[in-house]
Amino acid sequence: MPIADLHCDTISFLTQNQLRLACNHGQYDLQRAAQAGIGLQFFAMFTMPDEPDRALRAISKQLNRFYQEVEANEEKIKLVTSFQDIKTADQAGKISAILHLEGAECLGSDLDTLHLLYRWGLRSIGLTWNARNQFACGVAEGDAGGGLSKLGRMLAEEMDQLGMVMDLAHMAKASFYDVLEYYNKPVLATHANSFRLCPHPRNLDDDQLKKLAEHRGLIGITQVADFVGMERQDEAAMLDHLVYIADLIGVDHVALGSDFDGADKMIIKDVSGYQQLPQLMKKRGFSQEETEKILYRNVVNTLASILM
Repeated sequence: MPIADLHCDTISFLTQNQLRLACNHGQYDLQRAAQAGIGLQFFAMFTMPDEPDRALRAISKQLNRFYQEVEANEEKIKLVTSFQDIKTADQAGKISAILHLEGAECLGSDLDTLHLLYRWGLRSIGLTWNARNQFACGVAEGDAGGGLSKLGRMLAEEMDQLGMVMDLAHMAKASFYDVLEYYNKPVLATHANSFRLCPHPRNLDDDQLKKLAEHRGLIGITQVADFVGMERQDEAAMLDHLVYIADLIGVDHVALGSDFDGADKMIIKDVSGYQQLPQLMKKRGFSQEETEKILYRNVVNTLASILM
């Protein structure tokens, strides 16, 4: 069965290390993705929080690298700019590639750069990484974290109008809840787990998970070991998150968001390990239909409500 993954940092990893998407020594490449049955992948562009012009230069390099790799592997992967592109890629047996921006500092203080990046294929944004920026507060702000700025509210509303995915994965709680007031389409927390099972600041508490579901959204279960457990960091503990969240808010709101190439210590070590997930989920009591939803169909159905 096909698999959708809501987050990897492979493009920034390739750019930094001058590697290729077809085959490399990182955690994700097209050769292993094909073996695992990846049908849809969010590719994040990321740079550490910086002054907007410097951030934009760094993101531009990653954008150029992304296009180079897609063009070099056009028989295996297709850039998605509309929902129809997902159908087209699926029919051709290609991976649907959705371009994501992790941390929006590079957009500056107006929306012109947003529209430019949209023209170049950007379809998903997480407003913050972990720190506060001109749009919102990230989880690193802790109790001092505030909500969206005026500019952040404008960005959320414009993303809604354009049909862009809103990612809440790194947001402070106040910003998380603010987004739900200004963005009307389904929201994604692309790579996070349950705070109840692992009290890491990047995980979502039960109220956040319930609000996510009320907003018709998805959470992508992540493979980052520190988000899985403080003591137990294994496949069983990762599946505990999947089971707990599915029981809490329903199977229809659960997906995968690995964070491959974004952390060193992972539960599933690289993308090839995804091919073991259907059997692991069956052993934990998920039916064939539930497994198919979590691994792929939930993401495609949600994107049908977001992308133009």
